[in-house]
Amino acid sequence: MPEAPQFRRLAAIVAADIAGYSALSERDAASAIAQVARMREQARAICERHGGRIFNTAGDGVMLEFATASDALAAAIGMCEAAEAPLRLGVHVGEVAEADDGDLLGHGVNVAARLQAEAAAGGVIVSQIVRDTAAPDLAARFSPRGRIKLAKMRETLSVFTLELACGPQRARSVSPVIAVLAFDSATRDRATRTFCDGVSEEILYAVSRVPGLKVIGSTSSFAFRGRDKAKAAKALRATHVLDGSVRRSEDRVRVAAHLAEAESGVVIWSERYDRDLADAFALQEEIAAEVAKALTVALGEAQRARAPKLTAALSDAYFEARELMRTGAVGCIQAAAAALERIVREAPDFARAWAALATAKLEVLRLSRADRARLVEDAREAAERALGCDPAMGEAYAVLAALEGEYFGRWREREALIEKALQVEPSNPLLLFRHGQFLVSVGRVEDGYAQQARAFELDPLDPMLAAFHGYNVWSKRDKAEGRRILEEAAQRYPDNVFVWFMRLNTAALDGDFITAQQLRTEGERLVPGLADSAVHKAGQRMQELMMAPSPEAFMKLGEDFAAMAEAEPSAALDLAVALSVLGFTGPALAIFQEALDNVDAWRTGALEAARPHIGYETALLFIDQTIQLRMNPDFPKLCTRLGLSRYWRETEKWPDCAREINSYDFKAACGA
Repeated sequence: MPEAPQFRRLAAIVAADIAGYSALSERDAASAIAQVARMREQARAICERHGGRIFNTAGDGVMLEFATASDALAAAIGMCEAAEAPLRLGVHVGEVAEADDGDLLGHGVNVAARLQAEAAAGGVIVSQIVRDTAAPDLAARFSPRGRIKLAKMRETLSVFTLELACGPQRARSVSPVIAVLAFDSATRDRATRTFCDGVSEEILYAVSRVPGLKVIGSTSSFAFRGRDKAKAAKALRATHVLDGSVRRSEDRVRVAAHLAEAESGVVIWSERYDRDLADAFALQEEIAAEVAKALTVALGEAQRARAPKLTAALSDAYFEARELMRTGAVGCIQAAAAALERIVREAPDFARAWAALATAKLEVLRLSRADRARLVEDAREAAERALGCDPAMGEAYAVLAALEGEYFGRWREREALIEKALQVEPSNPLLLFRHGQFLVSVGRVEDGYAQQARAFELDPLDPMLAAFHGYNVWSKRDKAEGRRILEEAAQRYPDNVFVWFMRLNTAALDGDFITAQQLRTEGERLVPGLADSAVHKAGQRMQELMMAPSPEAFMKLGEDFAAMAEAEPSAALDLAVALSVLGFTGPALAIFQEALDNVDAWRTGALEAARPHIGYETALLFIDQTIQLRMNPDFPKLCTRLGLSRYWRETEKWPDCAREINSYDFKAACGA
């Protein structure tokens, strides 16, 4: 036996073995032994390249030690890709002790071994400390898989897995566009309608996850009810319509669904289901699969997470929580979060409820003035639990991406999470919108606006999507068309603050002062506290200057805005944009730097209309109103401070302004 170890240190440990070795050795023992020998020889070569060593070769496995997480990760990936037989690999950084014979003992070794046992054949699974401390290009290749409890250990760990088959996908042929309408109910009471809409939305969600299908968002498709359903296909430009009815009787549910071609009206599939209420969530997947077969689209996912069995009370509570979240009101979202916490306590494997809880916690965080650190961890844990139940939960990836936005600089990690969300839910309008927000935040405005246009196309009746798309069209393509989109949205949603905010901005910047003043008055009704805010006062002052310009008033306004930003940090970002419009780029850069260094002050004081920008504040650096800011040679210094320059250099995904600026070498100023 080795002697007791004398000291402890940190080490990066890789544990590897051959997947299915026992079965292989039963079939052909000589071949199995030869494969182990070749695997160990490859491990020795990889250790030499990455400065590691083999310290244990028990059974069909091998354990390696490295000085850094990056070396351990690179070695694990190299082993996995070079192996003849599929391997299982686990990687962890932890405390170890070295015995006299060179073997390593301790908790760090045990965790790596337990992680390896959890890995899929041909896969690598790592702990969060490995992912967080590894080089960004390596860490970006891993996807979160939630929190798991390792065998014979009390604690749970957040883990990440490597997606080796993550090359670019082939472009798909033109796919059907499906509108899933709100299923009908025989009764009109609120509780039954909530249940019916909930079932309909879950069916829409399941269908939207089928590769090759393009699905209209629920805000738009659910706007057509009763006699208006006949207008849905034409209004939404859908090729197919999925409709039906839901009947509920105590603990039973009956769902009738049919899929029809929009142009001909021919029903190409229909079915009736009579199930226990506990099977309602399993039923949605069955309907989605049948719809895919009817459209002759091959299911690209070999396996889906098992749908939970829920009591009638839990089903009702979940649907009601989702409805509360759709209102967008902070009080309703808080109530939804409380309800979802009760649901996941009783149904801990309910992935959709965990994802909804993560989203609710994120929305509370966006406008919270206290307990922000706790809310960040709550939202992260809920998202990770959702992925632990179902790794194809796009909503959970989107929450994790938003949480990365709490800390500027982790741009590549954030991008990988958003892209992963879209990989599993490519037709989700909100995910497309968020991806667009990210792209604008890193300066790729044209690409970002294109993604938000796709989101609007899939859900044209969603007020927030309409507000942003209308502004984007006004900004980049056609001012009259953009304002028309905003006016149509205002007719449908006269009290929506996002639509109001974009209408005010476009009217003021177009010099339509009468409309702008009317909208300011209207805003005092829609947004409590608006009249006393620095943002409102600044807008009023700018309009007065534009109506009666003078050099003296111009200079005075620039001085006043700088003073207001210092006095009211919650308005600093908005005032920095205003200073950029006025051409005071030096003071604007200084205020942007101060405001982004202390961004929580803006987040906690932001008006409701600014909520979609929370976590995406750097988008303000790249909009049309701040074009003069980007022409300032000191602008790249701010980008470097925010980690953007490094992101651009490493990814070679340069912002639009890199080709628009001709007054100085933008790329060189960013260190390229």
